[in-house]
Amino acid sequence: MALLTDGNPNDTEALRVYESSILRVADVESIDLDIKLRLSTEEIIQDVLDVLIEHAVATDPQGLARRQKGVSDVVVSAQMKRWHALHTLETVYRDAYNNQLNDRYRMKWEEYQELSLDARERTLRYGIGLVANPLPIPAAPQCGIAQGPIAATTYYVQATWVSALGQESAPSELTTYTTVDDSLLAVRQINPPVGAAGWNVYLGTSAYSLARQNGTPMAVNGMFTLPTSGLAAGPLPGGGQMADTFISGSTTMRRG
Repeated sequence: MALLTDGNPNDTEALRVYESSILRVADVESIDLDIKLRLSTEEIIQDVLDVLIEHAVATDPQGLARRQKGVSDVVVSAQMKRWHALHTLETVYRDAYNNQLNDRYRMKWEEYQELSLDARERTLRYGIGLVANPLPIPAAPQCGIAQGPIAATTYYVQATWVSALGQESAPSELTTYTTVDDSLLAVRQINPPVGAAGWNVYLGTSAYSLARQNGTPMAVNGMFTLPTSGLAAGPLPGGGQMADTFISGSTTMRRG
């Protein structure tokens, strides 16, 4: 699972799974979906943080440790991902209704408001997943070339951070790099986070054929160079860390 601080749990394409006409509505009403996705993430972060601080009071009356940590160790469950999507759609249709005072938009707003509240309650009943050693999503890997015998090729590249216990972060943003004739692809990863003991590299010649190329994690500052034998078959990129523990919180909606 990705961390809540890795970025928005959903993108605009994910919203279309719930509401096929959302791109058209956003275009007609001049609503920026990327901004709405980000605002929904921020609101969920605050809601989750409130629950975690409330839970921490038993051992830390002022919740200082949790306030310092924030939500950096929270993983995005399937329940939280659904909550984020529905809450985003709620805010989109709220704005669309306020723009036009159109009853069709009002009905959609109220529908997604109810669905979002239900998704929040389900998320908190399931529990907020926490990891003991959070590994944030890496930046896009840096690519170059080394001397070698392979013809010019366009590679699709992702990377992940790995802990000393073998835990793996969510994969980086997919990037591409085209080599030249008589060369080998070289990849490195920068700015390792606290807790990272190494990294993995995933390569393919299409976005759907990525496979891990290193048998054991690369050293944190190590460089991966594609062997002369070319791409190897390996595991596919994963979805990130699994929760080590879960915190269940109150399902009472906080209102400011």
